[in-house]
Amino acid sequence: MERDDLIEAGDDGLLRFTPVDAGSAIVLTSAGEVDLETGPRLRAALARLLERPDAVPIVVDLTDVTFLGSTGIAVLVDAHWQAVQLNIPLSIVVASDGAVHRTLRTAGVDRHLKLHHDLGAALREIGAG
Repeated sequence: MERDDLIEAGDDGLLRFTPVDAGSAIVLTSAGEVDLETGPRLRAALARLLERPDAVPIVVDLTDVTFLGSTGIAVLVDAHWQAVQLNIPLSIVVASDGAVHRTLRTAGVDRHLKLHHDLGAALREIGAG
């Protein structure tokens, strides 16, 4: 299924994100740093995806994110809360040995978010892979 109204890809040199139509889900692939400067862009992208009229599951792939600051943690927690309120599945993919996973675990939010270490596993869980 082609979605003409997907959010546009973004690249400001610090954070790149690309939305990809994965059939029955949308994958938002992100790379770079999520910090005080770039976090609001990621927050806005996730909010637009969650507010779409044809709500579909969303997978946020952070395997290529090299830094996740406190703003990034807040963005993910807020997106998770919004997804729960809207009854939209939201999964987050992180490298099992990466900085993002360590940051989420240290902050104690890893237990509250749907984390996966593999994009395929995240898509299979929501029936899109």
